[in-house]
Amino acid sequence: MESANLKLVRAQEHILAIRDINEDYTEREPNVIIKHPDGSNELKFIESPPDAISVLAGECIYQIRSALDHLAFQLVKLNRGGGTLPPDWEEKCAFPLRVKLPKKTPVFNCFEGTLPGITVQAFTFIESVQPYNRGEVNAYLGRLAILSNIDKHRHLHVTKPQAHRRDEATVRYKGMVMNTSSVMRVEDGTTTKRDYDFPDTEVLSVQVSGAFHPFVSFDEPTVDPGVLAFPVADLLQTCLDRVQQFIIPEFTELLK
Repeated sequence: MESANLKLVRAQEHILAIRDINEDYTEREPNVIIKHPDGSNELKFIESPPDAISVLAGECIYQIRSALDHLAFQLVKLNRGGGTLPPDWEEKCAFPLRVKLPKKTPVFNCFEGTLPGITVQAFTFIESVQPYNRGEVNAYLGRLAILSNIDKHRHLHVTKPQAHRRDEATVRYKGMVMNTSSVMRVEDGTTTKRDYDFPDTEVLSVQVSGAFHPFVSFDEPTVDPGVLAFPVADLLQTCLDRVQQFIIPEFTELLK
């Protein structure tokens, strides 16, 4: 388990570095707010996210993905199945992360090409966390697999600046105070206008405040749209957490 855990520690260091760079970026106020006569606000970014975020994200993803492969290697090396391993198993061994739903129902051992000699118990667990299955862990492993292939085989990850707009309002009536709040994700060039729907009661005063909080997300069309809602560091942190919380404990038992 040592090599896999060391790689996950390194991935955590990359995430912290991304957070530092992102903080420096947002502190430079990379966005401006254009106020229009109708009361709406337009978000415009005047500075692109630093390329270092893309580089560090790729290195972080590599470490997490590689940690899974190290676990798979040790599992096959144990050869708990008791048979003869193929002579080239070391070259082909890898932790499978299959995103597309297979045409046929997976049966033991459909991972024979990369995981020969594993037990039914090991197969059952590894198949259960495949991205083509439904579940939170599956979803994040799927994102990890797609992002890994992009960085490894195609190009640096594309990122985009966005912001969360947080609005709060305090409305005072006779004998009553109502507080409302909302958060919405806003992209570059988006125009927003906050309309409050107050009850048909005499309003004494209204205090409204709002702010845009910029962040950097992935902008990869082959990954599900849900990744746009996460800052890069938050998405990677969740991928790392899922591996540490769900994959590592199971393999700790499988490798005993």
